[in-house]
Amino acid sequence: MLVLDAVARVMAPWHHLFSHSRPVEMATVGTHVLSMLVAGGLAIAHDRGTLRASRFSDLIRGHHLNELKAVHRPVVIALGICMASGLALFGSDVATYAVSPTFWIKLGLIALLLANALVMQSGERTLSFAGGGGAASAAWTRIRTSSIVSVALWATIVLVSIVLSLEK
Repeated sequence: MLVLDAVARVMAPWHHLFSHSRPVEMATVGTHVLSMLVAGGLAIAHDRGTLRASRFSDLIRGHHLNELKAVHRPVVIALGICMASGLALFGSDVATYAVSPTFWIKLGLIALLLANALVMQSGERTLSFAGGGGAASAAWTRIRTSSIVSVALWATIVLVSIVLSLEK
């Protein structure tokens, strides 16, 4: 509890500002929700594309693979903004969030989402070097599975976020 008390003391000025300024609260929450929408929306849209492309020709798969690589940067940027605004939200009420099981479930889901992204990128790298055959087929299976997991995780994160917002 000493660490929690220390964090709460450090965040006290932010807590005071957040609690006494509706525009600051709205901007922080709005940034969090909008960045989650952008990151999740782009990711889910490309996950859908992956599920479709995996059934088509190598030419279409190759094009989709290039699109996947291109979308990573904006997703990572939006997710970074989401995480920063999430830290700001945590700092606005350390005492509440630090003991909230829902908060820790959300963080665990985000960790799983990031781990899943690494699995997907590993599959993408394999496809970049594999000409075809068994290695390419296994990589597409891995990417396809990661896409399904990604959609499920994003949906669950949104639901847990709603529950978390109602707990406060």
